[in-house]
Amino acid sequence: MWITDMKHFLDAQGNVPSQLTSRRLVLYLGAIVANVTTAPVQSSCAVDIKCRRRPGRKSCPGTILAAFEAGTTNIIWHCSVCEDRGLIRHWRGTPWDKGGRAELPTITRVTYRHGLVSDDDLEDLTGLKSVVLEGPAISREIVVAIHDNELLGAAGEYGDPLVGDPLEYDELVIEHAGGTTRIRLYNRGIMLLTTNEEFYKQIHRVCGTIEEAETS
Repeated sequence: MWITDMKHFLDAQGNVPSQLTSRRLVLYLGAIVANVTTAPVQSSCAVDIKCRRRPGRKSCPGTILAAFEAGTTNIIWHCSVCEDRGLIRHWRGTPWDKGGRAELPTITRVTYRHGLVSDDDLEDLTGLKSVVLEGPAISREIVVAIHDNELLGAAGEYGDPLVGDPLEYDELVIEHAGGTTRIRLYNRGIMLLTTNEEFYKQIHRVCGTIEEAETS
């Protein structure tokens, strides 16, 4: 079974290097991503790609069946005839991502607060800059960012509220069909230099998308 991280095959500009030895395989897997995200499906169905294998030096007559893996953002695929199969991760934002998603959450309101606050004032955040989006203001781009970064399952507090005064404070509240998800980050700038860097970058990307929506 092939387990593939699509971003491993891209250079700093997000392109597939021409000298990459596995370029043909990467383009094959990229075509699977493009097909699934163009017409997203939740159960395995045929995409317009022939199997790449040549068992016994003869082209496999099979076609590729692919779909989003249930409960995740991974894409799973397999040949309808032979046993070639795989799982594709980190395809989001690559040149093959066509924007389609099998299932997006229903988001009713997004509130983002950020700024500097004294540790004595954590219960009174009225002075912080706030961005509130609801209804048509919640663009599909924001919903996709929340979905792709799996933020609905990331409720909680991150960072140490006892480090520094004033504190750098970020709060993201997502109201959705399944309830309310509240994420609080203390001293985000410091956390980016320590552990769980990728998670905090994901939070930062979503918050940045929200701030861009406010100014557009």
